[in-house]
Amino acid sequence: MPAEPLLRVRELSKTYFRRRWLATPRPALAALAGVSFTLQRARTLAVIGASGSGKSTLARCLTQFEIPTSGEVLFEGRALSPLRRLDMQLIFQQPAASLNPRFTAAEIVEEPLLIQRRGTGTERRERAASALELTGIARAALGKRAHEFSGGERQRLAIARALVAEPKLLILDESFNGLDASLAAQVAALLSSLQERLGIAYILISHDLTLVAGLAHEIAVMERGAIIEHADAATLMSQPRHPQTCELIAAALALEGPRA
Repeated sequence: MPAEPLLRVRELSKTYFRRRWLATPRPALAALAGVSFTLQRARTLAVIGASGSGKSTLARCLTQFEIPTSGEVLFEGRALSPLRRLDMQLIFQQPAASLNPRFTAAEIVEEPLLIQRRGTGTERRERAASALELTGIARAALGKRAHEFSGGERQRLAIARALVAEPKLLILDESFNGLDASLAAQVAALLSSLQERLGIAYILISHDLTLVAGLAHEIAVMERGAIIEHADAATLMSQPRHPQTCELIAAALALEGPRA
């Protein structure tokens, strides 16, 4: 009998109803339309698509920042309860820019544990130090404030904040945006290393196929709130079936430029 997947999504839909006071209701907007997929442990799924295709709405619905209109999300075979929300962490767009510059690294990384009232102050500090070390930042940096870190270090700090709760799944929503090629490569290498060491699963959400194709085991392409193609990464890149997938691959190859 095959193992239960880490994440199972069934017919997930999200509709925004546009209401205006004392005015004719505007048409509803379907941001997600029957999205279904599974994700196994220690695997990486890249979700790609143009802006407005529903990728970020999917991320927010998976992590309960928004309530889907219909469908279900099962984590290890069960509905995700508030007590288990830390098992699935979302890293938002431009995470480095979202850090409070006045907070120390310790305060930033410990915050998820503090919100959930997990552990004593000493225990939280030790877990924060361990999470920083996992991302390549020395524990001696616990007292530094966010603005004292470089852009690449702040990116690692955001990842450490997500890791401190020891999640089984990280969802990165356009988290490579704004990074130059060198920093993006460093973050990609860090994610690969963490997956190998911790057995963590990822959902990488991006409009840029080039950034995520090398990290992903499988790729799902979204358009107008629906998954229009889903396959293992090698198959999708070499044998795309949907015209939108072909366009995304062509755009990625054009950005890479001619090969020597």
